[in-house]
Amino acid sequence: MEAVSAEEERAARLARAAVRRAIMTVEIVPLGEHKTSPYAHSTPDQRLAAAVRLIEHHQALRGTPSLLRRADWPGEKFVIGSGRG
Repeated sequence: MEAVSAEEERAARLARAAVRRAIMTVEIVPLGEHKTSPYAHSTPDQRLAAAVRLIEHHQALRGTPSLLRRADWPGEKFVIGSGRG
C-alpha cells in the first residue's frame, strides 16, 4: 500500500470539492428574501416532468430504483371536478 502525503491528500480533497461545486445545483437565497419559483410559468405537465427527472436523478445517485411501486406510495389521490357539489 502506497503512503499518501498530507499535501497530496489535501490536493485530492480540493480537486473533489471543485468538481462538486461545478455540478452543484443548489442556489443560496439569503433569509428573508423572496425568490420567484423557477416553475412559476410552467404547466402542470412540465412541473411533473421536472419532478420525475429529480426522482430519477436521485435514484441514479443511490444506485438503485425505488423498491416501492408508485401505487404503494403514501398519499391521497385527487380527482379534480368530482365529488364536489
